[in-house]
Amino acid sequence: MIRRRKKSSTPGLRIGIFGGTFNPVHIGHTLLAQGALDEIPLDLVLWVPCRIPPHKKLKGDVSGEDRYRMVRLAAGSHPRFRVSRVELQRSGPSYTIDTVKLLQAEFPGRVARWYFLVGADSARQLSAWRQIGELRKRITFIAVPRPGQKLWRRVKGVRTILVKTLDISASDIRKRVKEGRSIRYLVPDTVRAYIARKGLYR
Repeated sequence: MIRRRKKSSTPGLRIGIFGGTFNPVHIGHTLLAQGALDEIPLDLVLWVPCRIPPHKKLKGDVSGEDRYRMVRLAAGSHPRFRVSRVELQRSGPSYTIDTVKLLQAEFPGRVARWYFLVGADSARQLSAWRQIGELRKRITFIAVPRPGQKLWRRVKGVRTILVKTLDISASDIRKRVKEGRSIRYLVPDTVRAYIARKGLYR
């Protein structure tokens, strides 16, 4: 008698892609990633440092390798954070559609659903993204309003989550470093030490 193998009841992974320049990564980013894990909920957050942002100029004259290492330090030993080099390993602008295709190829048949985390401001500009129609078929966009952003107009086809984070900007951190002011409590201590050791943003 041949016994039929029971179908696995284990659902596929739910993965969130968290892309950005992370220039530098800060506490607001880590709180957002943790909030997405809890609120969506997710099994894994893939942090993806951008090599060349297609819609804005990269400031601070800091290499992609340094930004990648700072994100690795910020992610630390969190069991559900992973940092990907997928955008740093290819030339040209870091278009999301290319990134999503490459990441999905790394998890064939293992993922139940893909999500892409964006700020509320970016969510309003999705119509300008390359191959947005194809992107919408592959992922679910998750918009995260800024702290205190009360007049947030929801975007059709984009899910909104409210997570507790902090109103911290990377540009302010870069400015503080350049002026010799403290960035303690704005970035993880490991990232602060790395910035000081490498002399970044001076």
